[in-house]
Amino acid sequence: MLLDEIKKIIEALLFMKGEEGLNIEYFSTFMEVEPHEAENMLNIFCEEYNNANNSLIIKKFGTTYKMLLRDEMAEVIKKAVISKNLVKLSKASLETLAIIAYNQPITKVQIDKIRGVSSDSILHSLVSKELIVSNKTLDTIGKPKLYETTDIFLDVFGLESLEQLPKSEIVTSEEINKFLQN
Repeated sequence: MLLDEIKKIIEALLFMKGEEGLNIEYFSTFMEVEPHEAENMLNIFCEEYNNANNSLIIKKFGTTYKMLLRDEMAEVIKKAVISKNLVKLSKASLETLAIIAYNQPITKVQIDKIRGVSSDSILHSLVSKELIVSNKTLDTIGKPKLYETTDIFLDVFGLESLEQLPKSEIVTSEEINKFLQN
């Protein structure tokens, strides 16, 4: 069980961070503890908080914790509030996102080879929506950027980790639609 003071700090930070969420590394620095201790504190807080009868719930997306509405509350106010992350993505954007999710880290050249067309504008759009990042480069001639999905990608698609992506090598459009509706 966490001390009441730590609970208040975590709750306040989650509120302040809003849609961005509370990252383990940030919390570790803030609390001046090791990352594994910070993650343990956050996990304990989440378990206690989520067992209470609140209208909110804490969920982990990768290394980021977010305060969200419980499903039953989301249904009540769904029509009134629209999240900026629930942006309509074109089929080409979804295709590119899937290629990155399953093959990350991956270069633009590799993406273009798989798709058979240039992905410049799509990659720019996905980066601007913060669904992917290109913080790393491949250690070869030209130092091409490597693209990876972000914690926001996990959040938008309701995943805790990439391991929750469908496993089959050939994914039908029916499976994709079923996955996206969850």
